[in-house]
Amino acid sequence: MLDLFPEENVQKWKLFISYPKDCDDYNTFISRLESATEAFKWEDITDMTETGYSEAIADSDALIVLSGLWEEDKNLIKKHINFAQSFQKAIIIIRPYGAEEIPAELQDVATKVVGWNTACIVDAILLSINGDDYEFFL
Repeated sequence: MLDLFPEENVQKWKLFISYPKDCDDYNTFISRLESATEAFKWEDITDMTETGYSEAIADSDALIVLSGLWEEDKNLIKKHINFAQSFQKAIIIIRPYGAEEIPAELQDVATKVVGWNTACIVDAILLSINGDDYEFFL
């Protein structure tokens, strides 16, 4: 069988995903990424410790903010965003499921804003990290 995506040629992207880890939005998001094409390899490097998240964000390729969690822990997400900005990381905002609007504070810092479609999420991540001239075929 022809392997269209040889393991050694596929970049593995490091993603820091906004907390909390054990909520419906987070679990749904992880499930969507896990079902993405085999050509998109990623690793969740989220560190929920007070001292570890700045280092994890520095080591990430992008910060993923699940905007549905914004009201739940606005101050912590702001810290994540500030670290991501200081390390010049892409910031991908995922709109709340079924919603079109996100808070203006998030809109202003977003590299990309996207809904819950898996292909759109992967595309937004890759375009945010690699630039708008990047082409990825799902």
